[in-house]
Amino acid sequence: MHPRPNLVTRLWTAFVCLTLFAQDPIIKTSVPLVLVPVTVTDRKGHSVDGLHAEDFLVRDEGKPQKIRMDTSDTVLAPVSVVIAVQASGISAVALAKIQKVGAMIQPLIAGDRGRAAVITFDADVAVQQGFTGDGTKLRTAFETLQPGVIKKARMFDAVLEAVNLLETRPENNRRVLFLLSESRDRDSRAKLPQVIESVQRAGISVYPITYSIQKIAWTARAGRPEDNPRDEDLLAAITEPARLATKNAADALAKATGGRHLSFATLNGLEEAIGRAGDEIHSQYLLSFTPSESGEPGLRRLEVQVPSRSDVVIRARPGYWP
Repeated sequence: MHPRPNLVTRLWTAFVCLTLFAQDPIIKTSVPLVLVPVTVTDRKGHSVDGLHAEDFLVRDEGKPQKIRMDTSDTVLAPVSVVIAVQASGISAVALAKIQKVGAMIQPLIAGDRGRAAVITFDADVAVQQGFTGDGTKLRTAFETLQPGVIKKARMFDAVLEAVNLLETRPENNRRVLFLLSESRDRDSRAKLPQVIESVQRAGISVYPITYSIQKIAWTARAGRPEDNPRDEDLLAAITEPARLATKNAADALAKATGGRHLSFATLNGLEEAIGRAGDEIHSQYLLSFTPSESGEPGLRRLEVQVPSRSDVVIRARPGYWP
């Protein structure tokens, strides 16, 4: 007969077992989901409500997928948004208008559970305000915007910085980028194909709200110095016809990510554009599915349809990177 272990022995044995168990790796599995925010409107641009998961057909590389649908305001998908503002000297008139809309960002775009950040770009790209849910901080970040180098506006480089910021946010967040800028890049190191791939890989929807330097230069009101550009800025704004032939990067970014390209020339126009974009973001259908395994590299093509409604307009991301 073996002697019974004493209390010290039993305690030591228990301690060793617990230690080994604690050191054992806990295996967790995560199922990758593809999140597909979908905008459904009628022909006049009004949101179509009341659709259900069974109303949608989502194809991944042509194959129908089993989808799940959440409402846009569920706790599962808060919004993380970066607002990238062109702050070049040539944009002084636009900046005078943009400075006044900071108070709209938290309630209309980010929402109660969302977070927003602000970056600026001219010859450099700078983070003016990190992610916050404090509307006062966002308003202050906008009010303190100042024009910088006259003809530099590194839009593409700013988009890549926004990607870096948004990739720090939780994966279940809807990632959104607002561009308050011209529709074309000025002197970025990055190129458009690289930028489009980056935003697609990060699952970001891009909403450019753009202005024409030529048009907006004439909207400054007499007697309001803060709305008037410097003489050299105004001259630069109206003597650049050659740039009108360059690629409309804002259109390309919106189409490649399921976003929407809006424009403005006046403060009222800017406020309306922000309101429209906010309404759209918070009325989207949020579809998701688990992709099948594929050894094929590259962008996977997505198609979203509402088979029973031929009268609607559907906008969604055209693809994703596995």
